[in-house]
Amino acid sequence: MDDAERAPRSAASAEAPPSSGSLEGIGPQESARLLGRYGRRFVAGETIFREGTAASEAFLLQEGRVRLLKRVGVSDRSLALLKPGDLFGESALLEGSTHGSTAVALTDGSGLALDRGTFRSLLSNHPQMATRAVDQLVRRLRDAEDQIEIMMLRGVQSKVTSALLKLAGRPSGPAELSVSPVELSTRVGLDVEAVKHTVQRLRDRQYIRITGERIEIPDVDALRRLHVLLGTKDELAG
Repeated sequence: MDDAERAPRSAASAEAPPSSGSLEGIGPQESARLLGRYGRRFVAGETIFREGTAASEAFLLQEGRVRLLKRVGVSDRSLALLKPGDLFGESALLEGSTHGSTAVALTDGSGLALDRGTFRSLLSNHPQMATRAVDQLVRRLRDAEDQIEIMMLRGVQSKVTSALLKLAGRPSGPAELSVSPVELSTRVGLDVEAVKHTVQRLRDRQYIRITGERIEIPDVDALRRLHVLLGTKDELAG
């Protein structure tokens, strides 16, 4: 991740409107003004901001994908994969705060880079955007709690099955999930290859089916029973 050594403001260096479309909950004229003034472009591999640096701007992603990383020991662990419409760098809302993670562009893209005053004014003047921002923060907190619970499990299979069950969100019957190996690895705190290997084992044992980047669980209750057995096995091995 050589590009991660760039200055935290590298993503904000090339000013250009990210798109001509309207922002959700904001009229076309105001959208054009915001995009023209605060639009920033970034390239794949670029560090948008780095963990521990001053949080001077919050970002509203317009195009592309961004990954949030957290330094654990000597390696970086994925916290979240962001898509257009997602808010990140929200630490900028708090005066004197620093970023709690590193944001790296997975693809070329663009977003709004908003300082504290502009961001707060935007949320105050556009309730729909404020509601969306609150919903995202609550969801991110819930996902973080799930990640902590999953990472406390011992075995790789236990972690992956736990993540799948949480995504399924139902006690029994079939479920269909739209999740890529990269997104799944983010949830369980493991590298992508380890997740792919475990998913393949689950498919070979017919606990799941895979079509593209969609995972079908024919019987959630059967997968839950497997999860209990894996947990017992991990405890005995421990």
